[in-house]
Amino acid sequence: MTTAKFRTRSRILSLLGDQLIGRDYLAIFELVKNAYDADASSVTVSLSDLDYGNPIITVRDDGEGMSEDIIIDCWLEIGNNHREQQRMKRQRTGRFNRLPLGEKGLGRIACHKLGRCLEIVTRRTGHPEHRIRFRWDDLLQEKYLEDAQVEIETNDPPGLFAQEECGTQITVSDLRKKSWDRREVRSLYRTITTICSPFQKAGDFRAILSVPGREDWLDGMLSVEDMTESAPWKFSFRLSGDTFQWKYKFIAPPGWRKRIQGRSSSNDREDRLLVLPDYDSKKVVHDRSMLDGIGSISGVFFAYDRDNRVLREYPQVQALKRFLSEQAGIRVYRDDVRVFNYGEPGDDWLGLDLRRVNRPTDRLSRNIVIGGVRISLEGSSSDEAGNGLREKSNREGFDENECFGRFRKLVLGVIDKFEVERAQDKKRLKQAIEGIKESFERPVETPVAELRTRIEKTEYAKELIPLLDRVESDYTSMKELLLRAGMAGVNLAIVIHEVHRGVISLYEAIRNNVNPADLVKQAQRLVQIFETIAGLLRQKGTGKADIREVVQTAVESISHRRFKRHQVNTEFQLPIWDSPFMVNGSFDLLLGALTNLIDNSLYWLRVRYPEVKPDTHFERRLYVGIGEELEDSRCLVVADNGPGFSVDPDLLAEPFVTQRPGGSGLGLYYASLATQLCGGTLSFPNPADLDLPEWVDGAVVAMIFPEET
Repeated sequence: MTTAKFRTRSRILSLLGDQLIGRDYLAIFELVKNAYDADASSVTVSLSDLDYGNPIITVRDDGEGMSEDIIIDCWLEIGNNHREQQRMKRQRTGRFNRLPLGEKGLGRIACHKLGRCLEIVTRRTGHPEHRIRFRWDDLLQEKYLEDAQVEIETNDPPGLFAQEECGTQITVSDLRKKSWDRREVRSLYRTITTICSPFQKAGDFRAILSVPGREDWLDGMLSVEDMTESAPWKFSFRLSGDTFQWKYKFIAPPGWRKRIQGRSSSNDREDRLLVLPDYDSKKVVHDRSMLDGIGSISGVFFAYDRDNRVLREYPQVQALKRFLSEQAGIRVYRDDVRVFNYGEPGDDWLGLDLRRVNRPTDRLSRNIVIGGVRISLEGSSSDEAGNGLREKSNREGFDENECFGRFRKLVLGVIDKFEVERAQDKKRLKQAIEGIKESFERPVETPVAELRTRIEKTEYAKELIPLLDRVESDYTSMKELLLRAGMAGVNLAIVIHEVHRGVISLYEAIRNNVNPADLVKQAQRLVQIFETIAGLLRQKGTGKADIREVVQTAVESISHRRFKRHQVNTEFQLPIWDSPFMVNGSFDLLLGALTNLIDNSLYWLRVRYPEVKPDTHFERRLYVGIGEELEDSRCLVVADNGPGFSVDPDLLAEPFVTQRPGGSGLGLYYASLATQLCGGTLSFPNPADLDLPEWVDGAVVAMIFPEET
């Protein structure tokens, strides 16, 4: 029997360089990471001789340097995993207590990727200075890599490093990329200078780019720290095994600060957990298991408004626009060292732009937010089975395994919370800029009434009043139909928006004395909005409804089993009065409104109490009752012991205002409209204003109706 051994062809260097490191700036980034692993405090990358068509890249650090033994046993050994072994054994560096980032031994491959000629000068404390110089093409002349040899020179005394200095300088010449333009150099600057997180306090590692003879190419390169100081919105957070801590801050743009007050908020309970996007029936908040292979996550996001009316309030508006175009995105840092390509121009690893399609004004897009997400190397390193966050072989992000899916979902959950807080102040800013105060309280009825008054005073009343009657009638019928059919959502919101806009347009036309014939055409176009569903809008759905029967139907026929399944302890207070609690309106509308309020409570009770053991007393509690305590009226109250509202009560019933990840923001708006159609109002009273059980400390919602006359 014959035995044989594997042999490695020299051409493996070229193959690995092309496959493992995709682009030049990532190769340079690998060399900078090597300096970090060498326990350096700083590294300087120099791109010189750009004027002569043969540029040179030099990377110099003040790290621990290499001895001759390390050069032979580690650097010259392709695929050496001594850094990975150090990390697995939790062997930290002596100077800055770091865990190594490297794991595949790709430093020399990065050098080959960049250029054909390499020189390394290195010195370790207590050792002489060593120098290696060779051309890769010469090594490749050998058929097998093991036959390629390099000479290691010893410089004693040192020729490059001073007597007390140590470190490594790598010089790559005869570059494969011969030409570098201004845009590429500025891109390289961003790559190198953002290797360390700018969102944390000044750390123990710094990367610098030098471009001798082309210093002007870096003029006007603003740092992240410079520009984030002017961001209107800031959100910082920390997500650990059993807590989610966050802080939010809004500062109005300079020109609007006299009209718009800033606002700050934060979570006020230590038991708050992160509400997850795309939740399923089993889990609505994070738990400790979701952070397996990831560890604690922290970070900060800054958001901007690209509306020109906002941007022009800043002194460096053009610089800010360039900054957002070049720097916007959410980056990932592991032990405060960046993981590429997250946050690069064109990279949307969180899918922010896609999320924004259906709700463009409420969602954050990639080009208006800049931020950093921080994880630790120790908490996120993969184990022997490959579980955890592991960087791809080409150094462009993490392997998209199950662990990365959880990481991405958690970060999106944090962004959802940021968007909830931001929505309130974004709306205030828009209203101030446009000089209006939006209101969805009877959003069409009020302008229609004003329009009717205006028309009655004109000579066009005979032609326009019948059309206006039809608009008003069809609109009311359509609202009721959509609500009863459970189609309120975006369908109703869009219709309301279009009708509202048409009514305002007609009002302005009358005020501006538009030609009578054109006024009639405008009114007819407004009527045509309803024509496609006119045949469905003839049932008015009017009548009377007993609130007690509504509650009984909602509880016994719809929600009884759900209370049991979700382990909710429900308490009812339905006193018998001398006269029934009758409401002028549709039974179906009231039932839909109440069911919606109950649905909200059930969801948020699961958020505050994600796990309830079957053999314990139910922690989740819901109250449904009627009373006469508010405004000399009768009311139906739904209250719970969930997390409560964190949104301004004045905004809660407006469309697209939501605290729920992925929610449409139309649930309470639905309930408010339904209550209005039945002659009442939806309110969010203080618990102290009502006779409620002592345990109620969450959300309180009241459907208030006037006494029947």
